[in-house]
Parts: sequence; structure tokens; C-alpha cells
Amino acid sequence: MTSGYKMDTGSEKLSDAVQTRHPFPANMQKEDLADFEAGASYSTFGGRLQYVGKAGISPESVIYKNGVLLRDSLALPGQATYYQYRHQVKKLLFSPKIRLARGKKYLLVTDSWSSGHFHWIADVLPKLILVKDKAAEFVLLLPDLPYIRTVGLESLDILGIRFEEVVLMRPEAFYKADELYYIPAITISGQFDVSLMKQLKNALCDQLRPGTKRIYISRSKAAVRKVLNENELIPFLHRYGFEILNGEDYNLKEQARLFSEAGILMGIHGAGLANCIFMQEGSKLIELRKKENGPLNVGYWHLADAVGQKYYYFNGKPDSNLPLVGSGCNLTIDPGILESVILNHIA
Repeated sequence: MTSGYKMDTGSEKLSDAVQTRHPFPANMQKEDLADFEAGASYSTFGGRLQYVGKAGISPESVIYKNGVLLRDSLALPGQATYYQYRHQVKKLLFSPKIRLARGKKYLLVTDSWSSGHFHWIADVLPKLILVKDKAAEFVLLLPDLPYIRTVGLESLDILGIRFEEVVLMRPEAFYKADELYYIPAITISGQFDVSLMKQLKNALCDQLRPGTKRIYISRSKAAVRKVLNENELIPFLHRYGFEILNGEDYNLKEQARLFSEAGILMGIHGAGLANCIFMQEGSKLIELRKKENGPLNVGYWHLADAVGQKYYYFNGKPDSNLPLVGSGCNLTIDPGILESVILNHIA
């Protein structure tokens, strides 16, 4: 990893692009090869601090330079049409305009997905690690959303990252800055620079005590993406020594302490599995997922391996043809078949 290299394009290289290869899941089945094979190897983009200068900033973390959308600030390329036209017109015509103080350097590291727990840990915190030593030079711009105000700001404290100031961008406003910098995506979301993720893990877990507990993270309080027969599953999980937790019941420091004490973490595809970052190397992550027959939703496999853990999966029975992301399907889990994963691989 390198730093301090000034590029001709007005950006500063923060890290190199790296090639990453992940071993297949520990309980890989031949019939599931299509779900994992294409995601086994990829290259990151590398990290860079990009100078924009005068710019408009939407609270969704979208940047406009002279009225033109900076596509690198989008979470997905497919969002470009909406943000270039409809969204920008709405903000310019109907939103209060806030001019940020002159003489300060503003930094943007988020995108429209950043208020999700997985995306904050996987996409945003690695960028902040890259600029930790120069954070005091910048005012950090963040969306004013409940997750950011709580977990987001708490994570800055845990990591000891001190910016000159943090400005929370009100959802109804549109911001203008004279000196804007931003860090584009280091890699596609769900893929990782392994060395950088280990730096992040070490920084987050510096004062934590590892353990061997078994934790099942429930989504019973979530609106979507649930285990439909979880009540049937809980007695089975208790029999194998699992504690049942809901991640939203705890602040970030409490989550860090609880999950650092886990040797095994199990749950349906969802943000709670991102807490595997707090577990020690050699721990085990079991993801309850849907067989997608293609390289979809493999971010937790990548994350677990990036922080030195063994990844296992279990294909549940979906209640629809929707993918297991966003407001997608729910799963039914057969305890008897799941038991074979536990007994044959992790007991």
C-alpha cells in the first residue's frame, strides 16, 4: 500500500489496485458452483482522494460539477439517469440551498447506500482508514440519517478518527462547497482489499476480547428478509448452544463487544452478518441464503475470508423468485438439514 503520490488528474493515490482471490466456502457443494465460481477472483480499483473544487452536493452523497453529475459518486451506474435529471431538478428548484463555509476543505466518502450497516463497514470505513492520518485537514460531510447519527459517528470515535468537523447534510437541502474532495469506491461493493480490511479489523478490535460463543443473529424485528419458521428453529439452535440476538438492540460498542466473543455467527443474509468483522481470525460465519444460480449476494463470503474467517452457507427454501437482497424473499430453514452442516462442519 502506498500513499502521498500526486497524480496529474488532481487526485492523490491512497492505495494500489490489488488482485484478490477467495477460497470456496468451507462446505462447498458441487451443485452450488455457479453461485460462487465467478466471485472467487477480482481486482479492486485502488483508493484515491479526488479533488473536485467547487461543486454541489446532494444529501444522498451525489456530486454535481458545473451542473454535471459525477458518476463516480453514485452507488450504481444505473442510477445516473435519475440523479442527472429528475433528482437534480428537484433539488435545484425545491430545496433550500446551503453554502458551506469558505476556506475549508470538505470530504465526501459516502454514497446513497452508506446508511446500511454492511455498506458502512464494507465501503465507507475502509476509505476512512485510508485518510485517518490526514483527517484533521478536512470537514467530513455525512448524510443526516438515524444510522449515521448513531452507528456512523460512534465508529469514528472507536477508530480514533478526528476530522476538523463533521457536517450532517439535511435530507431536504442541497449543499455547495468551494473546495470539495471525495474518495470514489475502492472496489465494487461486496468485494474487498484484504490488506485494508485487516487494518480496519485490527483498528476496530484493538481493545476487544475474543471468545467462542455461538450467536444467531435474528431479523425478527425487520420488515423484510426473514426466516419464516424462526420460532421452530430457535429450540434447535439453543440445543446447539446458540444465543439469539437482534443487532438493532445494541449500539455499536455493544455489538463490537458481543460479537468479538463469538466463535460462530449464523444468520440470514443481512446486515447483522457484517458484525463478523469483530470476531477473531479462525472464527466461522454461517450464512442462510438462497440458491441464486449465479454470482449474486456473495459479499459475506468475501468479507468473512477477508478478515480471516471460515465461511459456510446453507440454502433455505425461498417464498418467491425475488433475489435475497433489499425487499426480496424470505426463507424457510429445515432444522434437520441444517443440523448436518453443524455436525459435519463446525461442531
